[in-house]
Amino acid sequence: MPYRKQTYIEKRQKAYGKHLPITDQLDAILKAFDQALQEGADLPYELIDVIEKWQTIKAKYPKK
Repeated sequence: MPYRKQTYIEKRQKAYGKHLPITDQLDAILKAFDQALQEGADLPYELIDVIEKWQTIKAKYPKK
């Protein structure tokens, strides 16, 4: 079987998975949206609902 060079997409997917897990990405995004909401930004109701659920889970399972 001949060697197939990885595409940039495959290389990025591998690197993201190894160095920047999706959970860390989502946490950073939600923190930024939460800060914007606290500063009075208008956000879609669906996003506010996600932020509230995220906060509830974080409160239920805090860092030790």
